[in-house]
Amino acid sequence: MSSPAALKSKVRLTRPFVQNFVVGCILFCLPGIYVAITGLGAGGGKASSAEVANNINAILYGIFSFGALVVGFVLNKLKPRTCLMIGGIGYPVYVAGLWYFDRTGNDWFPYLGGTVLGCTSGFLWTAAAYVQFSYPEEHCKGLYISIQWSIRAVGATVGALIAFGANFHQTKAVGVSTPVYAVFVVIHCAAIFIAFFFIVDPATVVRDDGTHIAVFKRPHMATELKILGQTAIEPKYLILAIPMLACEMALALASSVSSKCFNLRTRTVNNIGFQGIQFVVPFILAMILDNPRVKSRRRRGLFGAALMSALAIGACAGLLGWMEVHNVDYLAKSPAWDWTDSQFGGFFVLYVLFGSIYSGYQMVVEWTLGATTNDPVRLAKVAGLLKSYSSFGMFISFILAGQKVKFYIQTTVQIILYALGALCMVYTLMRSITNTNYFKEENVIVPRKFMEDATIRGEATDEQVQLEHDKKVLADSVAVTVPAEKGSDAAEVGS
Repeated sequence: MSSPAALKSKVRLTRPFVQNFVVGCILFCLPGIYVAITGLGAGGGKASSAEVANNINAILYGIFSFGALVVGFVLNKLKPRTCLMIGGIGYPVYVAGLWYFDRTGNDWFPYLGGTVLGCTSGFLWTAAAYVQFSYPEEHCKGLYISIQWSIRAVGATVGALIAFGANFHQTKAVGVSTPVYAVFVVIHCAAIFIAFFFIVDPATVVRDDGTHIAVFKRPHMATELKILGQTAIEPKYLILAIPMLACEMALALASSVSSKCFNLRTRTVNNIGFQGIQFVVPFILAMILDNPRVKSRRRRGLFGAALMSALAIGACAGLLGWMEVHNVDYLAKSPAWDWTDSQFGGFFVLYVLFGSIYSGYQMVVEWTLGATTNDPVRLAKVAGLLKSYSSFGMFISFILAGQKVKFYIQTTVQIILYALGALCMVYTLMRSITNTNYFKEENVIVPRKFMEDATIRGEATDEQVQLEHDKKVLADSVAVTVPAEKGSDAAEVGS
């Protein structure tokens, strides 16, 4: 049985694992829960909402794409807590806009909500990616990414189940009750308080071995801007632009086809499958990407990239076949198929596969990006680039949907992007990913176990050992000077 001291050490706020878990809980409350509404379409799934939803999403992701770059530039100055709190503001405003549209039919408020959410989403997602990239040791980066994905997926699945329960007997689109909207707004607001009380300054984050993750120097905006520019044009990140662009597009395509072909209650069933599989797939990929039996990090990445790229291309090919059989692109109006109809089974399987792609392909891209460096300053910029490119991909998808581009063209575009993305990931993994980045980066502190093993193998020089000791002392002194924050007293317990 664990002693109280050991248990206290495991749950201390300054522990990297706990911080990543808290971020996962914030994602549960925000993007996880709000799909209960968006899964029904803007305004609770009314028939008039499809065009509004596409337009709002295009605005949202267009602003998000630019905003994520800005956050990558200022994240080290504002710190994750502030960014996550700002990121939580847009969701309740967005849901309130949908409630207003549901009740009045006036669309100015949901457009305003989409604009606000587009401005704040960059703060949320860039800070979340920064934590999952920067806080873990190299051997468990896949695990940290999968934890955020899976906790968010739990929230999304709960939201989908709520939507299903509200529409089980509805074969026509109806609105969502006011109490349901109110509950979601309350849950969204709770995320802001979670961030305020439980997210700590990165400089105070301490591994289980007593070492900090890095030496955090006072950021200067000119230096931050210079690093952002250098990172944006670095060849390995330019090459990864295509898979970053494509990694979220599965959501827009699959949901657009589902919206056109099926009635409301069947769409909620599709949504449960899409979200539920995202709890499983990230953990499977984490076992592949962090597998200690495969010593080569490059080989693990190649296997993960090949697996998800093959699944993505195969699922798109299957969707093309399903749409051809059912003549989807040439339907004059929505057939509103139900889960009792023969068309449902095949599409549901494809929809679950697209859910796997949405989480799995994106996770491999994230893991590859995280494997390029351990430097938190650089990773803040990498996180911003990831969310900028991925949201721009979603912007393109919703523009295509809003312009009523035929689904077979949209699907063909995604097949091409997935194939090119696979080649880009393979090239980057072969050329830029090594077994470790430790000892190579000025401010990153090497974990104690890695240092000991490297010393035993004769791979760490006396000079490197002394340098790591000096960095540890400096990081300890920096942590002491961090201003007292809410939750800091609790954070120091057991550290």
